[in-house]
Amino acid sequence: MTEKDAPLARLVAGCRTQLEHDLCELFEEMGPSLTQAATESGNAGRDRARNIAAAALVQTLPTHWDKVSAALKANLAARAVHVARSEFDSADQANLRLLSAAEESVQFAMREVLDRVTLACRDETKPLDRRINYLVLRRVMQPGDKTFNVASLWSCIEAACAELTTDTGALILLLQLVGEQMATEMPQLYRVVNETMIEADILPSLKRSYRDTTPVDANEVAEESSKLASTLERLVQARTKETAAKETPKPGTISQELFNSLKTLQAAATPQAPGKHTNVVRMVRDSGAARNVMPLEAVTLDIVVKLFDLIFSDPNVGDGIKALVARLQTPVLRAAMLNQRFFADRGHPARRFLDSISIVAVRWGKVVNAEDPFYLKLSELVDKVQSTYDGDLAAFDAANAELDAFLTEREEHDEQQNRALADAVLAREEEMRLKREAQIRAQQMADACIARIVEPETPPEIEEFLRSYWRDVVQNRISQSGQEGAPTAEAMQVATDLLWSVTPKHLAEERQRQAAGVPTLLSRINAGFDEIGAAPTERKAFLDTLLDLQLAAMRAKKAGTRKGSSTSRTRGGGPTLQVSHATDLGIRVQDISLPTSEGLDRENTPDRADLRRVRQLVRGDWVDFTTARQTRRERLNWINRSRTLFLFSNSASPCAISITPEALAVRLRNGTAQIVKIDRPIFERAIHGAIRSLDQHA
Repeated sequence: MTEKDAPLARLVAGCRTQLEHDLCELFEEMGPSLTQAATESGNAGRDRARNIAAAALVQTLPTHWDKVSAALKANLAARAVHVARSEFDSADQANLRLLSAAEESVQFAMREVLDRVTLACRDETKPLDRRINYLVLRRVMQPGDKTFNVASLWSCIEAACAELTTDTGALILLLQLVGEQMATEMPQLYRVVNETMIEADILPSLKRSYRDTTPVDANEVAEESSKLASTLERLVQARTKETAAKETPKPGTISQELFNSLKTLQAAATPQAPGKHTNVVRMVRDSGAARNVMPLEAVTLDIVVKLFDLIFSDPNVGDGIKALVARLQTPVLRAAMLNQRFFADRGHPARRFLDSISIVAVRWGKVVNAEDPFYLKLSELVDKVQSTYDGDLAAFDAANAELDAFLTEREEHDEQQNRALADAVLAREEEMRLKREAQIRAQQMADACIARIVEPETPPEIEEFLRSYWRDVVQNRISQSGQEGAPTAEAMQVATDLLWSVTPKHLAEERQRQAAGVPTLLSRINAGFDEIGAAPTERKAFLDTLLDLQLAAMRAKKAGTRKGSSTSRTRGGGPTLQVSHATDLGIRVQDISLPTSEGLDRENTPDRADLRRVRQLVRGDWVDFTTARQTRRERLNWINRSRTLFLFSNSASPCAISITPEALAVRLRNGTAQIVKIDRPIFERAIHGAIRSLDQHA
């Protein structure tokens, strides 16, 4: 290794230290969850030996788990990561002995657990192995280095768990329970290692993009496709017996009457009302044209009917996405009727396009921005497919190619914008640090000002608005003109007028004053929204709620009263400090930090587990930020080298968020931020659910 490669060696050492530290931290926290899992295992099973093992763990874990954590730390520190010249030397031969039956049982069980953990980590360890090979070529690591080897780490875990019990059954159960948790947690540890190496420019091309979804394995896909195909064949056989059909249908032999009706239906497709999604395929199945279809066609119709039922009823799918899907019902049905490979083959052009919709939809969550360029492009492509598909899959191939080109172009554009935005944030980092110190005092003053005017009968929605959005407006004005300045006084007058506007009006002159003052009040509230860079969806949601409360006040009806104290309700980001500033790019950055740990209650103190979850975030991850019940989904696009500042943005929004790990951990703890877990694509979930449902009733 040359002196030039010394930084890479330090990088590898740092990655090892971080991985082992996080693994030990995880183990220190696992005791209670393992006790709970052992209790559930004992209650659920009828295996007497397993129940005895579970009971032993429930008794031992609470008092002796610390021994396991300490042993793991020692094992990791002592493990050898460099392979000897000969993996079977004389020392090994001297230590050869026959295993006891108990040891054989443990080793057999552990091979299964290790295989499961290794499989769970594979989508991260594959690119990591390529990076390790690169480092080996640079002589930074030795051939066969086991620093990041799953089996090497697992052997340390296995030896540590053996410190808890000598009972074979209890040890096997413990390792199985630990393996279940490690299958979820260890991939996250490897993600951080990969991301650190990407940031160090070690094979950076192996990174995530807009098109990434939950990782899949080729063998798993093949096995899954085979199962779906066999299930489909079983359903057709059951339907054939049910209808007493003597002729075995051939794939693709679609009823001409049904085929003609589908072409007519596709040509005459009309947009559906927002929020209402009619299952057109159900209408087709129940029509006269589908009376004489063959069993294979009948099963296909049933599957597609159920598929769209599941999508339209899925609460996790936004209405905007459901609207796109609704326009594709007839092309999807025709594609499935012509070739049932559609159900089992993820590479089918129609499946690829449908899955792409799901992947792109991750950026919106449940609330779809219909003005987002991504949504406009999807809508354009859906229209093309709907109008041009005539049974030739070239229509879907063309849509896939055009969408791929669009995503590549957007990635390049966003990469440039994010780099410029990161440079702007980095350049202001010291300035923002000094500004935060001044803002701490301004925030405390703003909190006190708002607290003075909020009353017990203040409607919950108004109090949440005042303690979050409007608090930031007041804070901003205090920073600019002081607590006694005219802009601050105006902001407080707006807050007072807002409270009066939702108070029941019993007199005619009060109602006249209300009607005359509302336009000015709304104008000033919108000006405040502009100052803090609130998104259009956030302000619209509040203004709609305000209108309802003001109308109720005009009818002299009392608004809903607060149930419990104000501390029990959402208050934006809790104690986090937000400083908003504009950039030359036209994007407003909300700088969020935790001003001080002094005086924070337990709920608003960064938790170690939440801090670890934040450390495990990598570029491309999505987080939902919630303020006064309004949620914005943002993508992590930049992390500074010291990982003390994260930059989130979304090309659909003119606002970005710069946040410290501690502040994000607090938001995770108090529920005003949530890391988005990427699920399997919408259509994949629906296809599996539809076929499983029909199979259960066959």
